[in-house]
Amino acid sequence: MASSMGEIDKNIFETHNCINIGVIRTEFVDFFNSHGLNNVLKYNTPIVFWEDRVKHTDEHKDDFMSDIMYQMCFKEIPDIIYRPDYIGIHPKKKSISFIRDYTSNHINVAIRVTISGGLAYRTMYPLMDATLTHYIDTKHAWKVEYNGDGTPIIIDKIEN
Repeated sequence: MASSMGEIDKNIFETHNCINIGVIRTEFVDFFNSHGLNNVLKYNTPIVFWEDRVKHTDEHKDDFMSDIMYQMCFKEIPDIIYRPDYIGIHPKKKSISFIRDYTSNHINVAIRVTISGGLAYRTMYPLMDATLTHYIDTKHAWKVEYNGDGTPIIIDKIEN
């Protein structure tokens, strides 16, 4: 079973140009593959976070409600991927999203998917309610709930 690596500390990039931030849960791999990725994703593929993505992600800092919120979400990127409230597929099928609800808004973590199934962290940014609703309505995002043992249940149809 996939697991979260814990929190990300930006200081790790002082000695590493990339890190592994975990793998995608098998339930999500199966769902993505059956909803448009056509078996591109494989189990236990590491998600690589390259050092240059830190600077790119920092460019979204002002989109967050506060610096504290940004720092908290950045540290929680691996856990957002492991236990999202929603998952999504970009319409062009080149990236997948893991979305977490927070008090003030939703946070989207985007992961690039290569044609060979490689995975790389792309970015993180807040989503407005209207944007998330649009993704759901257009079948590009799905609600995730969890049963008692923590196994995710992907809701393929959400009634508004």
